[in-house]
Amino acid sequence: MPPQTVLVTGASSGIGLATALSLAESGFVVYASLRDLRRGDQLKQEAQQRGLTVHLVRLDATEPESIRDAVDTIVSRSGGIYALVNNAGIIVRGYFEDVDEEEIRRVCDTNLFGSMAVTRAVLPHMRDAGEGRVVFISSTAGRLASPGNSAYCVSKFALEGFGECLRQEVEPFGIFVSLVEPGFVKTELFGRNRNVSRRAEDPSSPYHSSFQRLEQLTDREVRGAVIAPSAVGAVVRDILTTRRPKMRYLVGRRPKLLFALRRYLPGETFDRIWMRELGRRLRSGPKPEGA
Repeated sequence: MPPQTVLVTGASSGIGLATALSLAESGFVVYASLRDLRRGDQLKQEAQQRGLTVHLVRLDATEPESIRDAVDTIVSRSGGIYALVNNAGIIVRGYFEDVDEEEIRRVCDTNLFGSMAVTRAVLPHMRDAGEGRVVFISSTAGRLASPGNSAYCVSKFALEGFGECLRQEVEPFGIFVSLVEPGFVKTELFGRNRNVSRRAEDPSSPYHSSFQRLEQLTDREVRGAVIAPSAVGAVVRDILTTRRPKMRYLVGRRPKLLFALRRYLPGETFDRIWMRELGRRLRSGPKPEGA
């Protein structure tokens, strides 16, 4: 069989970049999409160093015209699209009252509606082929909420529901949908791509002190993160190559332990333990500067 074609969104860095390289290494024809092709230097360099071919294509998940152009280009060159990896995503940090509606909409437009729009564009080609894979890079934050993360959790919780519905609808056509749920991954989402709500940094906010402490704890978690982007890429590769992929894939030892605990404890008991642990960590965490 000829190599199968895969579209990976949000491939300028982190999980998207690692996934694109992993799939190219496994023999797939990979189209890696970026909102700004000028940010593709790292991907091109790493692909060249490994002797791999990765095709870069411009795609902004919030621009219908760019989605259509990208999908048309890929189909005209490759004859179809076997798999879509919806990875493009953004984050806005801040307690809910400090995050305005426009900021929340921006997160949902990319993480949820953008993924929906790209998926809608590729599904007809998968149905015509009678096979396909749609992978959503979700998060443990799509199943378990945490403070200061309301906009991101809203988008990922909704993405999880969409993924479940979509699998039920398209599996009869030979298309499998999977959700990948990593814990903290060493990516730029909490580095240069971290967005903090304007009001969250305002000292007059009633949440300011708590949020500053939360950000320090988050930084510590990210520094200690043991999940590499390549680990997520390896999971995606397995989804695309197994005969019948699962609905959900947790990535990371800690998330697996946490959700195992959640599975065996009564819901209210787990919620109390989780809330108590969050409160303890915030109270015992480092004090913000000037406090």
